[in-house]
Amino acid sequence: MSEQLSARPIATARVVFDTFRSPTDPMLVAWLSFRSRLLPDAAAPASLTVNRADAPHRDGVFGVWRLLATNNRELGRGCDLHPSPHHAWADAEQMSARAAEMTASVVRGPSPMTHGWALRLNGEPVLICSRWYESPGEAAAAARAARDNLARASIVRAVSIGTRSGRRHRQTRETIDIRD
Repeated sequence: MSEQLSARPIATARVVFDTFRSPTDPMLVAWLSFRSRLLPDAAAPASLTVNRADAPHRDGVFGVWRLLATNNRELGRGCDLHPSPHHAWADAEQMSARAAEMTASVVRGPSPMTHGWALRLNGEPVLICSRWYESPGEAAAAARAARDNLARASIVRAVSIGTRSGRRHRQTRETIDIRD
């Protein structure tokens, strides 16, 4: 006899949005440094000036969307800085809808035995890895997994804001002051 399978919904990956306190936020500096090593020919982000009208909260200035697995492991990061959560959410939704059109490219890292990946849409990078991999095959497999997860990911309508202590604090859409 076979048992009825559970009708419980299957968990999916999700996209979250993180903000940075200032252009000198250590997490932003680290992200920009990693991004420049992974995509040396990519254009640098537009000026990182504080525009309070676009800021998602008085403590956050701009940010990036990240793709997380069901166990909260980071699968990848968007390539662009966004001036507000609305811009990031719209970008993430568009990238999710077009995930099947993306091509993966493997990139050699700054030292031996380091490889990364970038998903590209029409030749432009849109999602990059968040860590280095030991082999090109491992990086390629991670890129394919990220593309598959992005296609069915849920977009979380909340913002993680860095505190002065370096911790992250998530705020829901209803509690953040967004002027788009």
